[in-house]
Amino acid sequence: MKKWSIFAPLISVLIGLALSLLLVLVLGESPILVLQVLANGAIGSATSFGYSLFYATPLIFTGLSVWWSLRAGLFNIGAEGQMTVGGAAMAVVGIVMSSLPSWLAWPLALLAGFGAGAAWGYIVAWFKTRRGTHEVLTSILLNFVSYGVAGVLILNVFRNPSVQTPETLEVGSGFWLPEMNAIGGSSPLNVSFVFAVLCIFVVDVVMQKSVFGLRTRWVGSAPEFARRTGVATSRQTMMALVISGGLAGLAGASMILGYAHKAREGFSSGAGFVGIAVALLGGRRAIGVLLAALLFGALQKGALDLDLDTEKISRDLAVVIQALVVIAVATKSWLEAKRWSS
Repeated sequence: MKKWSIFAPLISVLIGLALSLLLVLVLGESPILVLQVLANGAIGSATSFGYSLFYATPLIFTGLSVWWSLRAGLFNIGAEGQMTVGGAAMAVVGIVMSSLPSWLAWPLALLAGFGAGAAWGYIVAWFKTRRGTHEVLTSILLNFVSYGVAGVLILNVFRNPSVQTPETLEVGSGFWLPEMNAIGGSSPLNVSFVFAVLCIFVVDVVMQKSVFGLRTRWVGSAPEFARRTGVATSRQTMMALVISGGLAGLAGASMILGYAHKAREGFSSGAGFVGIAVALLGGRRAIGVLLAALLFGALQKGALDLDLDTEKISRDLAVVIQALVVIAVATKSWLEAKRWSS
């Protein structure tokens, strides 16, 4: 079982890809051609590679968010809403304090994003620990509330009156994150990707090496043991959901601070929900989240060319592959649970 747990994510990816290519064959298209289009679109040039990393960046944050909650035995489905309020907070700070220099603007914007997402996570945690409300229900409902809050800020309070599209004014130039043209060519890849990778390693160290991380894992895997050893499980649960929300709140940095320099309606583009799949595929270590996010980012970029280079396959194939991978992971978990219960 230990060997299976190590290779399970890779096996799940291969199963999802194989089933997707079988579907391609049934539809009358060449699987080899589809693979070539996906690979060339994702890594065929510096710009393509940069776009793959750009698409992966918010998925790293939202994947980490859901992953942290899973390690604590919780299921935060609110990463989409937490990303939304976090990104809106970054935009508001960048507009209101537009004259700040970069050395102060960057950490302040990231702190605002983390804080807004954490506050959204705290609401979920409060209902979980004080009222016994399941975190799935509360986090789903708060997703819809976040759309309303962000909509008011984007469409009314800070809207750019000089354009027809629903977007805010630009953040100050001190808040703009530098692009990484040496790696990403002419893509919008920016240093938020580096920050996301750093977060992966910091989160992994905290979870694996610290007492706080150990207690979080105890609460997730053996809550009764955690209580008997003196761990304040309610407090640990609350902190897990707050941290989970904060990580999701950082996901808007790539788009708002590094690319558009403004908040647009619907800027999250479902990254919070895809983050659930990233976390499930990532497994028990944070580095798995990074690899899963890179895979999904590459799929998203590579699939964009399917509409042009194939006759019968659209970019939606990427969503099909992601869904089949998640089904494979879920099936593996179900089989394990059934084995242990028998």
